[in-house]
Amino acid sequence: MTDELAEALLTLFERLAPYVRTDAPLREAVNGFGRAVAAWTEQLAPAGVSAQPQPVPLPPPPVPVVEPRRPAVPLPPSPPVVIPADFSLGKPLAPIARPTAYPDEDDRGGITPVDLGVITRRCQLKSEAARMVAARKRGDIFTVPEDLIRRANALPDCDLWMVHPGDYVEAPKAWDDLGGAFAVGAEAAEMLAVLRELPKPLAERHRERVLYAVAEAQSMMWSGILDVHRRVDNDQVHLFVHVREEARQYQIYINRYLKREDRVAADRWPDLLSRIALLKEQLAGDRSKARTREKGLNSIKHKLRKMNAEPAKAAEEWPRVLELLEEVVAAGVPASNVDLRELLLPVMDTLPEDQEPGVNAERVFAAVNEFLATRPAPESEPAAEEPSAEVRAVTELLQGREVVLIGGVERSTSRRLIERTFKLSNLNWISTRPHESVTYFEPAVARPDVAVVLLAIRWSSHSYGDVKDYCDKYGKPIVYLTAGYNPNQIAHQILQQVGDRLRALNRAG
Repeated sequence: MTDELAEALLTLFERLAPYVRTDAPLREAVNGFGRAVAAWTEQLAPAGVSAQPQPVPLPPPPVPVVEPRRPAVPLPPSPPVVIPADFSLGKPLAPIARPTAYPDEDDRGGITPVDLGVITRRCQLKSEAARMVAARKRGDIFTVPEDLIRRANALPDCDLWMVHPGDYVEAPKAWDDLGGAFAVGAEAAEMLAVLRELPKPLAERHRERVLYAVAEAQSMMWSGILDVHRRVDNDQVHLFVHVREEARQYQIYINRYLKREDRVAADRWPDLLSRIALLKEQLAGDRSKARTREKGLNSIKHKLRKMNAEPAKAAEEWPRVLELLEEVVAAGVPASNVDLRELLLPVMDTLPEDQEPGVNAERVFAAVNEFLATRPAPESEPAAEEPSAEVRAVTELLQGREVVLIGGVERSTSRRLIERTFKLSNLNWISTRPHESVTYFEPAVARPDVAVVLLAIRWSSHSYGDVKDYCDKYGKPIVYLTAGYNPNQIAHQILQQVGDRLRALNRAG
């Protein structure tokens, strides 16, 4: 038998062994093949001679004798091959998995990779086993722990080939590095599984970096395997296929680590392990935020729908709604989220005066106000309601005059309604922005036609309280609006806070 044939048969047996152990039809087919080969060799043996001759003592070397050349005698034809009746090359009834060979990069389409969780656990066990071999090579007493064997047997096709006899290298460092490479492979497989659990937008943000890291990890595993004179490992192959197929599915070009010649040295495993750990931490943080967002949004939507259905109970729901708004915006939900806006619109004016929105909640309210300000006005204005006594009283004090409203973002519909209700010459609505200087408001307050300044404190920064200094400087009454922009609410606050002063100014003026 030639060395080439022996090597080919050894490779075949190594690759078939895990499948023969677990696949009964395949095992029976191999047995049948063996019987067929044995029957064929029996037929080729001379009559009366066993196919397995017993060894006999060698005779002493004969004295060379020169004999005359004899004519060649033709050999009898070989007997026909008789195949046993129970041998079949037909496809077995039970499906047979393709062997996890390590073919060339362009010939792996037939491999269906196993679950990433299985790869993770098998790589962890192989890392332990490789480090045990390294300890033995350094001279430590070596016994394979029963617990390791038990855990390996609990996993499908977990071949701890490193603890079995083989023509492997003796250098302990090569085995230490192999253990590190398998540890990297376990972390990489787990990271890829985490990526697949993320919502689509988050997964798209991280997918390319993750695939490059996993490709680098499987390349490092391949180098470590070669360094100990092993030619194939199923987990390295399966991780390779996971990377290639995911990159193909999402049309990401991985230009490194997926060729045999583009290998990563196994002794670089500590650096790659730390980089994967950092990336996994980022993925886990994003996954946690995504779950917080989803849970918080569902809770807010439930409460806002309840508030819309039962307006009388809205006040008791607001404290929790404000907390949830803080949480979901901090977790990444845009303040301009359409679902939040549509549910908030009908109930915004029910926010109690004693409830103080946080920074993130204020961002949501500002986004709602901005939407209202940019929304096209309806073609026809709604019919005006019969004005209340307070509205009529304020109209007598303000008609024909200008009013300044500071806070939030201008709502065109609300502005026209206020102007029409109180018969104003102009409502100068000054929209506010975060951290805006109060000096911006002084020219508007100083105008002679301004009768009163309205400060919408719910939508304004606390620093806008300094606007009162300008009002005092120019003799303008200031009214703090603690509710919405409804004319009835505005009229009530004006009369409560500065009604007497406006009457006195009108009499004097």
